[in-house]
Amino acid sequence: MDPSGELPPNVLRARRTAANARALVALLGILLVTLHSSLSAYPVLSALGFGIILISAVVQLASPRLSWLVVEESLAALAGVLIIGLGGERVTALSVLWLCAVAAGVLARGGRVHYLGRYVMLGALALPIAGDHMAVSLEYACLVMGTVALLLTCGRVTGELTELLDDARYANDHDGLTGALSREAFRTRLDEAADPARSTDAPIAMLLVDLAHFGQVNKFNGHAAGDRILRTVVARMSASIGKTSVVGRLGGDEFAAIVPEADAEALALRILNALRRGDEDVAEGIVASMGIARAPGDGTDADTLLRAADVALRVAKRLGRQKYSFYAGRSLNDEGPEGARRSLERLIEGHGLMIVMQPIVDLTTRRAHAYEALARFGVRGGESPLQWFSLADELGMRQELELACLRAALQLFAQRPAGSLLSVNLSGPLLLDPRTRDILDAQEPLAGLMIEITEDALIEDDNRLQSAIAPLAARGVRFAVDDMGAGYSGLRQIIALRPSYLKLDRSLVQGIDSDPERTAMVAAMLSYAQSTGGYLVAEGVETPQELTTLLDLGVPLVQGYYLGRPGVPWPAGEGHLIGTAARAPVISVAA
Repeated sequence: MDPSGELPPNVLRARRTAANARALVALLGILLVTLHSSLSAYPVLSALGFGIILISAVVQLASPRLSWLVVEESLAALAGVLIIGLGGERVTALSVLWLCAVAAGVLARGGRVHYLGRYVMLGALALPIAGDHMAVSLEYACLVMGTVALLLTCGRVTGELTELLDDARYANDHDGLTGALSREAFRTRLDEAADPARSTDAPIAMLLVDLAHFGQVNKFNGHAAGDRILRTVVARMSASIGKTSVVGRLGGDEFAAIVPEADAEALALRILNALRRGDEDVAEGIVASMGIARAPGDGTDADTLLRAADVALRVAKRLGRQKYSFYAGRSLNDEGPEGARRSLERLIEGHGLMIVMQPIVDLTTRRAHAYEALARFGVRGGESPLQWFSLADELGMRQELELACLRAALQLFAQRPAGSLLSVNLSGPLLLDPRTRDILDAQEPLAGLMIEITEDALIEDDNRLQSAIAPLAARGVRFAVDDMGAGYSGLRQIIALRPSYLKLDRSLVQGIDSDPERTAMVAAMLSYAQSTGGYLVAEGVETPQELTTLLDLGVPLVQGYYLGRPGVPWPAGEGHLIGTAARAPVISVAA
């Protein structure tokens, strides 16, 4: 927003130009009356009339957004009475100057002449006629008709210009496809709403929304289908948060909203549920993730809040589909960015870093096939590892923190139960990092180590990944694609990688017992894994019904809270029953 008001800069410049012209006309009128008093029957009154015009022009220059309406027009009419209304119906240079001042006043307002003000000004022209007993010369009649035409023309021109400027401003501030605020306009509104010095409203929150797999929609269904989804997203977000809130499109498939902080969580859930609803526009619904930043707690300007919301969005994506997360970077360390950096540096040095293990259970042997090493951080307590990793992302320390976790996990490698594997998570960039190769080269032997690579890393540079994987595979390291089915990569990359394990994304496992489509998808992936000599691992098993369905499908390996929660090395299974009482074999994953 412009500091002078809500008017765009080009409108303010036009108003100042017109007001300058009116001030010049007034000064010229005063000069003419002073030098040639014969131009007016009452020179002092005429000079006073032009003085009124000059004062109104100066005020207009000082406050270009001030709405004059009838007040300014009445002043112009009063000036006309003093200049020509008491001086007879003679047409003089002063009369013409007064009409120019009236026209400049209309232009300076940037709008049409108010009807009442128009009548008052015409009345000023009618006074000399009444004083001369209705004796009107042709010259004066032309002056009156010219005045009417001038007023009507100024009103029409300025009205059309105002409409054009309004259209141009709307187009500049809004996304042409969806009607949401553009990125820059949204940033401006966010700056205003977040700054306590500029806003008297209650604290606000910013919701950052990212759509899942939108690129695939454009690729396989065409851009028309993608455009329809984008318009639907804005319509549903606007309907969910109400007319008083603000929705913007930041670019591509990323959207944002400004909402009251007190309602942030409820509105986040409402938006995600609204997007997920299928209808004639979006048959299968829209899956999204959301990051939330709050002002003034997480920042008081648009740049800070956008960075915070982006960090929270990454956390939400790692939690799974259709999730939201609040930014926790500020709460992780109250000493500001430098304090947060020091906390992360202590973690990287090993202070407060702990490794827990979660079993991956073989349903055939009913024992632990592998243990996945998971990091836990005891610097403060209460914050999830995802929040710490996202804070490391924000501060550019992600790979250093991952390397520290890898070192800590490998210290337990030789202690694993006989016959089991130790599984560690590595991102694609970390696997390509020379420091990772140095750590693994120093580890002997490597047989029995499983490296899980998230599926989204496969699309970045699968040729370089294959080059990094080949020497490790030759030393007995097994590889798994994590979060399989999250939609990041296609089968081409997976075929090129040839992993030993495919770990299903938990979104494919949750509710599989009541969803035929999920069942069919998992069955197809199981068939592919078996045909290539690999294993399928189902993550996120949390109910006996899900476990029974996976057992019926023949999925060999499962992992989840129902079978065993992460615990200190080496955790035993919790002995849950599988299937009906008639079958009821017991899972025992004791080391």
